[in-house]
Amino acid sequence: MGKHTKVVYREVQRPRQILWWVLILLVAIFMWYWFIQQIIFGVPMGDKPAPDVVTIIFWLIFGIIFPVVMLGILKLIIEVRNDGIYIRFVPFHFQYKQFLFKDIRYYDSITNSPLKRFGGWGIRFNLKGETAYNLNGKEGIELRLKYNTVIIGSQKPNELKKAMDTVQKTQ
Repeated sequence: MGKHTKVVYREVQRPRQILWWVLILLVAIFMWYWFIQQIIFGVPMGDKPAPDVVTIIFWLIFGIIFPVVMLGILKLIIEVRNDGIYIRFVPFHFQYKQFLFKDIRYYDSITNSPLKRFGGWGIRFNLKGETAYNLNGKEGIELRLKYNTVIIGSQKPNELKKAMDTVQKTQ
């Protein structure tokens, strides 16, 4: 491996909030119920039932694809390498997004409220021009770049900062 690809620290986060799981599973259960009632048993749902094609499409999207993606595939990967910090929010990023140390003016571990500061979790932007990549919790690393601020949520912000400090000292 070349100098720029050596991974010093790696963290993989998956969704953990129980409310998130309950909401996704309730939607999936409803879609399965609708599909079985209308397609399998031939009992239309409601006063103005959707056509069978619409029922099948909704069942495929919200009964199968959405739960599999959100509960099985969704993850935030954070890596500290010799030249910077790399993140990938699977399945939304097809490759790693990099924040090179040469572009980072300041960084520190923080505790914030993603709900207040960004309106929730995920890939978020606010009116101050800040960007957040957060999957769980309130802790993370704040990177101050030349033109913007990036918050990367972490379950182990002190270990992440320590890894960044270690790489910075060796350069």
